[in-house]
Amino acid sequence: MKVLYGDMSWPEIKEAAEEGKVPLIPVGSTEQHGPHLPTKTDIFIAYELCKAAANRIPEETLVLPPVNYGYNEHHLDFPATININYETLIKFVIDVGRSLAHHGFRKIVIVNGHGSNDAPMEIAARRITLETPAVCASLTYLGIAPEVFNIIEGESAHGGDIETSIMLYLAPELVDMSKAVRDWSFPKSRFIKRGVTLGERSFAISGGAVKFMDWWSRISKTGILGDPTKASGEKGEKIFKIYVEHLVNFIREFKRMEIPPRKDHH
Repeated sequence: MKVLYGDMSWPEIKEAAEEGKVPLIPVGSTEQHGPHLPTKTDIFIAYELCKAAANRIPEETLVLPPVNYGYNEHHLDFPATININYETLIKFVIDVGRSLAHHGFRKIVIVNGHGSNDAPMEIAARRITLETPAVCASLTYLGIAPEVFNIIEGESAHGGDIETSIMLYLAPELVDMSKAVRDWSFPKSRFIKRGVTLGERSFAISGGAVKFMDWWSRISKTGILGDPTKASGEKGEKIFKIYVEHLVNFIREFKRMEIPPRKDHH
């Protein structure tokens, strides 16, 4: 059974909408990930995660072509990063959602793989829900499985243990571990969080209680924020499969969620 939207014909898309399948929109970025990882890391992982989940439950979901670029202006001090203005990105994804809703899909999920897309994608999901007949949810995969943070050994925020381990599992030929270094110069704070630190397993995608993002060159000398030297393909396989399991469970729950009619109380 086909799970990739781009591989399907229009009658197959029509049938998928009639069957109530949930389209997944993978969103990521093209940006520097330190000297050891490819620039496509964020979207590659998000897209592979969506495909793996869809192949588990092809009767319930399908996967849209990936959105390869994201909101990452703060990385522009490092060569390779392609930034999309947050308003442009929000409008682009809303238009994708509008089209899906027009074709009859009523449950849509944005699966994000880049931390700074988190807030823009939440706004896009809200607007799709409020402005179309569909309901749309947005998630950043790093936040759906807290138990992953008990598996990693080093700090992990950007190009760290988690992403490097997953890439070593999915595409080891694209990882140069000879250039992987620990880079964790971000000052400690009770309020601002940057991923996972040793001895601390609380995690927030875009920070802690206080939201704060600086130019990346003020935070990192290498583009890395974390400790990729602790990464392994074996660990990446465990982590990836946990994320797939959680995404599958959410899709099933969301697909069956009852959406009651609105009521105007004026």
